[in-house]
Amino acid sequence: MDNIYKQAIDKFGVVAQMGMVQEECAELIVAISKDIRYASIETANCLHEEIADVEIMLEQLKIIFDCHDIIDAVKEKKLDRLKGLIENDWGKYN
Repeated sequence: MDNIYKQAIDKFGVVAQMGMVQEECAELIVAISKDIRYASIETANCLHEEIADVEIMLEQLKIIFDCHDIIDAVKEKKLDRLKGLIENDWGKYN
């Protein structure tokens, strides 16, 4: 898969792909809003499509910034924090 991501970056360029990340995130925001308001199979399907698009673009961002390991470490810390919020009084973490 990484090869496809790298090919897209090479073909379209870093700046264009970063712009696409913005666009896909915006489309995901709209899809979430629509699903909250008008929950249906159609809105859920749209939400699934946008989630996939954002995940694809995020993988490209990690390649662009060569930060897979850093992101994994940050995610681990944030998941530990989330676990604490779930298991404990959330006020301790604000």
